Amino acid sequence: MLEKINYSDLNFDLFEETYINILKKSNEEILTILEEMQEFEDKNKGKDFETLIIKFINHKHKEIRLFTTKYIEKSTDLTVFRIIKKIITNEDDNEIRSAAIKNLGNWVSDYTFKNKKNEVKKILDFGINFISESPDIEDQNNMIESLSFIDNEKIEKIIINKHNSSNESDKLCSVISMGNNGKNKWIPLIKDLIEHDNYAIRSSSCLSLSLIGDEEHLDTIKELLDDEELETQKSAVLAISNIGGDGAKKILENLKFSTEPEIVTLSEKKILELKQDDELDSTNSPTDESKDISNEDKDFLKNNDFDEYDAGKIEGWGTLNSDGTSFIAPDAIDTDIDDPIKSLSDYEKPVDQPDIDD
Repeated sequence: MLEKINYSDLNFDLFEETYINILKKSNEEILTILEEMQEFEDKNKGKDFETLIIKFINHKHKEIRLFTTKYIEKSTDLTVFRIIKKIITNEDDNEIRSAAIKNLGNWVSDYTFKNKKNEVKKILDFGINFISESPDIEDQNNMIESLSFIDNEKIEKIIINKHNSSNESDKLCSVISMGNNGKNKWIPLIKDLIEHDNYAIRSSSCLSLSLIGDEEHLDTIKELLDDEELETQKSAVLAISNIGGDGAKKILENLKFSTEPEIVTLSEKKILELKQDDELDSTNSPTDESKDISNEDKDFLKNNDFDEYDAGKIEGWGTLNSDGTSFIAPDAIDTDIDDPIKSLSDYEKPVDQPDIDD
């Protein structure tokens, strides 16, 4: 019988001991424990078992390695990033390797957003080298999609080559990559593929168009609501929701008359999300200045009269001189300045005086 672990008391100091004990269990039991750990993390803010779970990344059982690889998808630890690269390079199983490449794409997207150029360059060099050396076309295309978030000429050329290929998996890779890349110049090429015979390409095309385009592209996307494939219709609903706005909500509301129950359910869900977003935007967009002020600041304003003030009582400022100049108070002077302060008069600054005639 599976011995229950007290996840509430589990902490970093117990990770190694816990790992050794878990290893003694069957593969099925190990998977169950790892799933329970992840579930416990999700429900209990502040609990972090990543250091423990990642110990199973090289386990001999495929499903355990796959679970661990998917688990680290949201990790921001640079050590984990190096582990992801090792999985991509050394893992024999296609499914696990694909999961690791997807993780790499999440890292690329995140680092591109945060403008971490050095890390992005390392990822780019690693990825392009992998594409050139990998004999597996699926791996190559997965890597291209992961790298496509990067603004780089080499990546753009690869995307174009894939678009010009007669291979449908290459075209699918290209249109997904165009959406990830996010440049308006891709829109004509994406629109060319939105009526492709392959439903997966049609579906990905409308989603990519929604990531780059705007309300003017709603008419193009909504044509796919009548597509023969249900999955393409679903993609169209998601794409319309991505664009948003009143026009999108009107289209989605009309889908309550759809003959496809899944489309009705999905459109209702997306309408609700759009309305919630509108309410959030309304809450975060104050109509008057008082909404920008915290309750603590409001109390401070209520209890203080600013018709007259003494600058000397404001932190970081000194008193006013008779000639209209001021000097910084001693407690505001940076003690790290190399040059010794000879006189506070060195820091005198003129204060603009009001024009009496005004």
